[in-house]
Amino acid sequence: MSVCVSPDWPELLRMRRSLLYLWLVLIALCSGSDLGSVYGQCRSDQVSLLLELKNSLVFNSSLSTRLVTWNSSAGEFGGVVCEGGSVVGLDLSNESISGGIGNSSGLFRLQYLQRLNLAHNMFQSLEIPMGFSNLSSLVYLNLSNSGFQGQVPLDLSYLTRLVTLDLSSLFFPGMAQLTLRSPNLKMLVGNFKELRELYLDGVDVSAAGGEWCGALSSSLPKLEVLSMISCNLAGPIDRSLLNLSSLSMIGLSNNNLSTIVPEFLAGFSNLTALLLSSCGLQGIFPAKILQNPTLQILDLSNNRLLSGSLPEFPRNGNLQKMVLSFTNMSGTLPESIGNLRGLQSISLANCSFMGLIPSSVANLSQLTYLDFSLNYLIGPLPNFSLLRNITEMVLSHNNLTGDIHSTSWGDLRMLVNLDLRYNSLKGTIPSSLFTLPMIRKIQLASNQFSGELVGSSNALSHQLDTLDLSNNNIRGAVPAFMFQLVGLKYLSLSCNKFNGSLFINEIQMLKNLSYLDLSYNQLSISTTSPPAAPDLGFPQMTTFRVASCQLRALPGFLANQKKLMILDLSDNQIQGKIPQWIWEFSDMLYLNLSANLLEEMEWLPETFSPSLQIIDLHLNKLQGQMLPIPPSPSFMDFSDNNFSIEIPGNIGTYLSFAVYVSLSRNNFHGVIPASICNAQFLQVLDLSNNNLEGAIPECIMMESLKILNLRNNSLNESIPSNIQATCGLKTLDLNGNQLEGVVPQSLQNCSTLEVLDIGNNLIHDKFPCQLKIISSLRVLVLRSNRFYGEIGCLHTAGTWEMLQIVDLSRNKFSGIVPAQCLTKWDAMKTSSDVSHLQYSYLQLTGLYYQDTVQVTVKGLELELVKILTLFTSIDFSSNSFEGLIPDTLGELQALYVLNMSYNELSGPIPSSIGNLQQLESLDLSSNKLNGTIPEALSDLNFLALLNLSYNQLVGKIPTRKQFLTFTNSSFEGNPGLCGPPMTKICSTTNTTDPAKSNHRQSSDKSFNWQFIVVGLGFGAGAAAVLTPTMFWDRGRMCCDRHVDKILMVLLPLMGLRYRRWNPDDEEDDDLTNSCTGLNHEFGYGHQDSSGEPEREEERWGRYCVLCTKFDPSMKRVIHNPKCTCYDTPQTSPSYSWHSSSSSSL
Repeated sequence: MSVCVSPDWPELLRMRRSLLYLWLVLIALCSGSDLGSVYGQCRSDQVSLLLELKNSLVFNSSLSTRLVTWNSSAGEFGGVVCEGGSVVGLDLSNESISGGIGNSSGLFRLQYLQRLNLAHNMFQSLEIPMGFSNLSSLVYLNLSNSGFQGQVPLDLSYLTRLVTLDLSSLFFPGMAQLTLRSPNLKMLVGNFKELRELYLDGVDVSAAGGEWCGALSSSLPKLEVLSMISCNLAGPIDRSLLNLSSLSMIGLSNNNLSTIVPEFLAGFSNLTALLLSSCGLQGIFPAKILQNPTLQILDLSNNRLLSGSLPEFPRNGNLQKMVLSFTNMSGTLPESIGNLRGLQSISLANCSFMGLIPSSVANLSQLTYLDFSLNYLIGPLPNFSLLRNITEMVLSHNNLTGDIHSTSWGDLRMLVNLDLRYNSLKGTIPSSLFTLPMIRKIQLASNQFSGELVGSSNALSHQLDTLDLSNNNIRGAVPAFMFQLVGLKYLSLSCNKFNGSLFINEIQMLKNLSYLDLSYNQLSISTTSPPAAPDLGFPQMTTFRVASCQLRALPGFLANQKKLMILDLSDNQIQGKIPQWIWEFSDMLYLNLSANLLEEMEWLPETFSPSLQIIDLHLNKLQGQMLPIPPSPSFMDFSDNNFSIEIPGNIGTYLSFAVYVSLSRNNFHGVIPASICNAQFLQVLDLSNNNLEGAIPECIMMESLKILNLRNNSLNESIPSNIQATCGLKTLDLNGNQLEGVVPQSLQNCSTLEVLDIGNNLIHDKFPCQLKIISSLRVLVLRSNRFYGEIGCLHTAGTWEMLQIVDLSRNKFSGIVPAQCLTKWDAMKTSSDVSHLQYSYLQLTGLYYQDTVQVTVKGLELELVKILTLFTSIDFSSNSFEGLIPDTLGELQALYVLNMSYNELSGPIPSSIGNLQQLESLDLSSNKLNGTIPEALSDLNFLALLNLSYNQLVGKIPTRKQFLTFTNSSFEGNPGLCGPPMTKICSTTNTTDPAKSNHRQSSDKSFNWQFIVVGLGFGAGAAAVLTPTMFWDRGRMCCDRHVDKILMVLLPLMGLRYRRWNPDDEEDDDLTNSCTGLNHEFGYGHQDSSGEPEREEERWGRYCVLCTKFDPSMKRVIHNPKCTCYDTPQTSPSYSWHSSSSSSL
């Protein structure tokens, strides 16, 4: 019998079984039998057996369609086929039978039975009963999905006439299943010489490759269909399978074969289906198998170690379904893919394919499903206009470019789902997409689509339920047709350039709407209704996001929402109180009211919704005597408010599942409650910038904690000394407290530490050499403490090869600067890739914590609010170091900042410092350095600040390149220095030898006086401009104002923000873009708690710096005026929230 093969493997198997049963029906019809009434054709003894069987079976009569009709008086025996008076066919599938099929039933006395189907019943917890061996005439036995479990009985092996045996069942981990141990597979099938179809899916066979392959190949010479999915088989696939020359279908998915795919599988001349998904396959997939002319179905999905490429496909190929998703298949898609004219479904998702999508794909006119997502495909979309049968097209997460107008989308009238998210597609969105009669999902998020959105005049006629256009550049007003898409359930227009006004009641038209996101556009949403607007009632939504939409009041309709789970009203202008009803949503998971002007809470319930997981109220003006703490939050941010209370002593009882907690930048006082140690899953704890006092709880450095920020409080006593070996900290920031004592030895247990900042405290200790074993350390700040002694640690293991920022300033360190240690700081030798020190938590949400650190750069106290991994700095200033500056400093060629001022260093300045080509700030002032200034320093092209003042340097100051930009203040206090920019003129009579003097005299005869004239002219002009500013205060102030105005115009064009220093201006204007995650690379802070009077440095507000230092490849550092700093919606400076349909809660 010829059987048509479906492109879907399970469907194909069902079709074969259905056709076989249809064959039984046709036989019955041809022989005059009637499946609905067979009493007259069955002998009385057979009828008695059938009635006995019915009486013994336990079944649900309300669900039965055949057994319930069995009645001898009416002659009804549904599912029974009789030939010659004997029962030869019995179909009791889907009869909800749950018992009574044991030896006592009449079933096993139907000795003429040839076909038995008990599939899809409910024999839960029952083993397959003994007695089947009595049915020696059986050629077809189907017990699939009937709930049987336990050992398959040897009784079945005596059914030597079987052609089809189906014991398969759906298997899930933890479910009871059938097993083949004793008897094993070989014992079961050893007598099945006539078997053509074997289905053992979900049966625990537990056999190695040679065992199960040998058992099948030696016993089943006529086998055509082999399905052993989820059978706990091991590899390899043995070559003995070639003995089964009639095999047309091989299904081995969901087994741990852990082997290569043998090339001999291409030798099966009748092979139509090969299913090897989730098998742990390795190596290169043989291309010959894909070129097999009979192959119709191939599924290799979920084999991450399987590689290979697509071959050239022959013209006579019959492939109908090809699934290679979640493998490591790579290369380009061949143009010959268009030869697969019968292809109906192709899935290449999450592979490594690259290059263009072949234009020949347009030839696949039978295609219904296309998924090329999560690859590296580039270029424009080909013309898909001829794919008239396509229902789903998924091309997301590639790098496709160009517009999408080459396809006549209006011709794809069967299209249901279009997913082009996360590409670089541009141009306008075709209006014809909104005319497709079957379309349900249009997902175009995270591209570069622009222009205005034009809709359809018949929006009411189609079935669109999902429209995601977020993260594009679409402009104009939100079109009116959008609110006529009455079938919409999901609408996201966030992070575009939609503008204009929008009345909130317009969404009343969308009666089925469940998800709405209009955030981060240029919209102004009004919570009032226009005059005469009908009140149609709002849909019951689960998600409502309108961040940065200029809301001035909370939308009142929200109080009546019963299903709300996600509410984001952040970054608006909402004032006043948080209403009572905000806490009454029983299903609320996520609440974000941050960056508003809210001042207090109207009422706090005794108990919150137990489902509330994320609550973000940061950057408001909230105050009060209670904190709105949910029962078990995972994320809680109350930072940047006006709370002036003690942290509740029992706060830890609410934080059992908390991952992130921030109470920073408030006025919390009192002690840190020890109960916070109950938060066993806490990863980020930020209590910085408050008025907390007392000791740090000994238990606070828990195994789960990655970020602990307690900076700028009034904590005293010492750093906890009992730090466990399980410490997982990445950032420990205790800067700006009153901590005393020593650095505990147990701190070395924090072996993954990256940022350690204990500056501005009262710690009295030697250099913490024990920390050198922490190889991951990148930032070490010990500034402004009472550390003393040498820093060499020559007898301590460890190199600190990742160290990029070292600040030991304002202590009492002494001795020489150890040259050997400097040579091991590899991160300062070569520029690394551009990234930031940050910690990602709640991975699927796009949240991360951003580390900050205070450093001295170019003479200013700066707070780096984003620490680039390429930024490097050494600050040894204000100590008592002596001896020579190590020549090995010249090896740190990625160094940006070097400050060794206010020490007792002597000897010459090493010329090797001229190798530091990235150096921007060099301060060696107030030491005892002597000798001349190395000429090599003038080659430091990026050097913006140089301070060599108050040393014992002599000779002429270099007068070329970068040195021409420095003023007298860089060199003052060195009586032996001469030449510009100092007023002291160098003497030429005693400083040169006679040979050089004679050479100079001889060359005077050909001197080019043109340069002298130009130089005098420039000097005179500069003097005319600059002299009044030096001696005329009013003129200097006027000049400063004009220079400020020029800089305020020019610097933004270069990607910088400029603000003239104002000691009264301490406003933090660092913003974070909630749509793209692009942040300012650096910010400048204004905190300095050192209290030392000898050096008062200017303090600036935060602004971008070093942003002009990235080339287009982002691999090295150069001046680049095209680098842009992005003004973005305001969020917490301690983390960024990426809002998109795929990564947000």
